[in-house]
Amino acid sequence: MLLAEVKRLKVAELRAMLTERGLDSKGLKAELVVRLISAIEAGVEPIKSGDEGGNVSEATIIEPPETSPKSHSPGSEQCVKTQSPVCTNASPPKRSMNAYTDQSTQTDPLQLCSCTAPGAIAEQRTAVRSEEDRQQQTNPQHPAAALHPVAVATAATEHAESGCSSAVLAISEPEAPQQQNQLLHRLSDGSETVDSTPEESRELKRPHEERGRDYYEFKEDIHYNRAKTPELLPEPEEEAEIDFDDVRLDSYNCDLHFEVDSDGSSGQPLYWEKFPLLRSGCRMTHGFCQGKVGFEAKFVKRLSAPALDTSCDQDRHLLRVGWSVDNTSLQLGEVELSYGFDGQGRILTAGKEEAFGEPFTEGDVIGCYAFISETGETTLSFHKNGLSLGVAYHLNSSTLGGQALYPHVLCKNCSVSVNLDSDTPWHPYPTGFSTLLALPPGQRTRALLQTASKSECEVLMMVGLPGSGKTHWAQAHMLQNPRKRYNLLSTNSILNCMREAPGANHGELMLQQATQCVSQLIKRAATKRRNYILDQANIYPSAQRHKMLCFCGYQRKAVVVFPPDEVWRRRLMQRQEQEGTALQETSLLKAKVSFTLPEQGEHLDEVMFVELSSDEALKLLTHYKEEARQLLPTPPKRKKHRQGSQNRPIHQCGWRGGPFGPHCASQKGPGRHLSAFGRSYGCSSDPQRYRKYYRPYTGQWSLSEQNQSYGSVYYGFSS
Repeated sequence: MLLAEVKRLKVAELRAMLTERGLDSKGLKAELVVRLISAIEAGVEPIKSGDEGGNVSEATIIEPPETSPKSHSPGSEQCVKTQSPVCTNASPPKRSMNAYTDQSTQTDPLQLCSCTAPGAIAEQRTAVRSEEDRQQQTNPQHPAAALHPVAVATAATEHAESGCSSAVLAISEPEAPQQQNQLLHRLSDGSETVDSTPEESRELKRPHEERGRDYYEFKEDIHYNRAKTPELLPEPEEEAEIDFDDVRLDSYNCDLHFEVDSDGSSGQPLYWEKFPLLRSGCRMTHGFCQGKVGFEAKFVKRLSAPALDTSCDQDRHLLRVGWSVDNTSLQLGEVELSYGFDGQGRILTAGKEEAFGEPFTEGDVIGCYAFISETGETTLSFHKNGLSLGVAYHLNSSTLGGQALYPHVLCKNCSVSVNLDSDTPWHPYPTGFSTLLALPPGQRTRALLQTASKSECEVLMMVGLPGSGKTHWAQAHMLQNPRKRYNLLSTNSILNCMREAPGANHGELMLQQATQCVSQLIKRAATKRRNYILDQANIYPSAQRHKMLCFCGYQRKAVVVFPPDEVWRRRLMQRQEQEGTALQETSLLKAKVSFTLPEQGEHLDEVMFVELSSDEALKLLTHYKEEARQLLPTPPKRKKHRQGSQNRPIHQCGWRGGPFGPHCASQKGPGRHLSAFGRSYGCSSDPQRYRKYYRPYTGQWSLSEQNQSYGSVYYGFSS
């Protein structure tokens, strides 16, 4: 029997043929086919009834050489007399089916006897295993020589559940070790589960694998495939214009997920309920380059955000205050030229922390004071509730290089307020220090103002496969255009705003929250007059359209990063080494198939190709798609839902007939089928077919008729 003929057999037929040969008939269809082919190639014929009886008699006579006397209980003897050929124990010289079954690694034959006591079964297993070990020691040979192809095929099926199928198949045929692997590989694509219980299906599930950033980005973008085209939202209210000389928290120089109150004196994280790991920073509108300046910040209250692991997360409610240079990261203390003091009693700069002062909490007021001399030397000190904690930083003249220092706050699950009233400080200032409001306007440095209108704002949507170099291009473009103050919206930029507590294992949760947060920020970004770079794969046309439609009125551009194949593979390997996670091959193939190059049109004003040209990129993408379609398994066909009433339940009439005769009954009678009496009255039938069977209802609809059952009144006729 050829392989093609075996594959055409149904599962029930495969099981029957395996049962006739005394083999195990459980498992997937592919495993059943492999097992049957191996048995046919080995020349194992179906066991006839006469042979079966002979084998049973042999099985009752032959006993294992070394068996514990306890195993010969009355129950076990009764079971041995009535067992099937699969349960027999034959001597090794016998070249019968029992010998192959006894030497195989399939399910223990003793388990098949339900009448045997559990203790006797365990002792019999121990005796059989000791006898097999003794025989292997007396007759050492290659393991493959002692195994029959049928037995190995049976073992491969059971070991497949534990991931050992390849090891078993490798020793099945000494003269052709790769034949079984090739056969199983050809059948794995068309495997189907048969009669699997919920317990078995849970065992067959793939083990959990660590999912990287690309998995959650693709998962978030797939939501756009099922979403309807977003309607154009009404124009949001224009942001309040801030006077050039107003000193306040800057709504332009802050994270998108930081919310500044209308008066500019307080703020808090915007998504603290959904994303409790997020840290949001904000700078003030003005800084200074020389003199003695201070500001006061108050820890207003803790926000009751959900805690992931309170035993590990010591910074569940965090407030960090200090100073930083403009155009640096809004994560205070995480980069150079950024100096912070937080509620855990630590000072931080360039990501390095050390103990300082004492912790502070809700209700405390922290005074931040900076002194920049004429030579450029800088001293930073902090106070708590009016009491000095000492000098935290001493900076030489070359550190700042003449750049201005700006007051800076960073919040996590808490709200903060700054004192903007120079006349009434919360606590007395040190001698010689004043607020920014008290400085003459000429000694204050104003940060950049936000763009005047949306038409002057720019949105760049990065498009490319994972590892193609989108992030590298975006960061280089931001350095080349510092005046545009691009806001980078990406998973990595959000992850930089999160910190995993020591000892916690929230890696995948952070990735999931980061990708979801980017989707939320894209909607919020459309209401702010800023320049943005959307650093995501954006390979789905639905995701491209949905995201760009939000930025109606902006300058919308797509930047396609599509390098040559060898360059892309090298970059992908470098990224995998840096991040420590490899993208699954199946996910990469699906990304190639789904990739669609953007086109200039309704939602895109310009499309730029920064590596290969558009024609070269399209040619290479077509090759990627053809290659991926050949490697990916064929997707299952979806059932087509026919229009009409053939698949709809017919209205019950309370009697077996119905308004148009007995053939339209709501339930099928014995031996009847709906097609036997013609097609039912539906959308695909002639609407004039039954017009002679009823007369139209011409009366007035009344409340009493409305309360009657619809099953008893049909167009003027009552049942």
